[in-house]
Amino acid sequence: MSHHPENSRPKANKEPFLAGLNPKMTALNFALGGITSLFLGLSAAYLFSSTNWTWKQFSFPKLFLVSSIVLVASSFTLEKALSAFKNDDQDGLKKYLTATIIFAILFVITQSIGWIELQNEGIFMNGKPNGSYLYLISGVHALHVIGGILPLSIFFIKTIRSLKDPVESLIMFSSPDKLTSFKMITRYWHFVDFLWIYLLFFFLFNHL
Repeated sequence: MSHHPENSRPKANKEPFLAGLNPKMTALNFALGGITSLFLGLSAAYLFSSTNWTWKQFSFPKLFLVSSIVLVASSFTLEKALSAFKNDDQDGLKKYLTATIIFAILFVITQSIGWIELQNEGIFMNGKPNGSYLYLISGVHALHVIGGILPLSIFFIKTIRSLKDPVESLIMFSSPDKLTSFKMITRYWHFVDFLWIYLLFFFLFNHL
């Protein structure tokens, strides 16, 4: 009785579907999905509630436009910093990380001044619904930006310390965990950047 070689050959174990996915990055992606749902919910709540509203009683804060440019600039410099990290470019890494931190802080400052601008026009958080939503949605987004500034600042401080020591800097640039952490920070930052651009157009479209 003949045996077929293909039947007697042990079957190779198939690689699991989720193999190769980084657990931390996967968790971040789920978190970003949750944040997206939150802001889509806030946007929908605004649209369903705004049928009798008008934005004519106050002008849109011009500093929100400035803060948008600042946030886009921070995404650009952070992407340059990630590229410098991958290329072991110490000077570029320090320069672009520093610029990103500065832009991030400027974003929060310009947003805060924008809220003051609203208050000077008599628009308060507990006032008319359209102004309240503007405070709420932009404020919740600002909190997420601040939530990104914290890990970014920690990474920046640790990086500056490591770059002062040749051995530590060598270990840092060759560490897959460090690269993954940096990629996670960058992904989150790009996310809050694109999220604000969406919110900006949402505000402007409903304001005009």
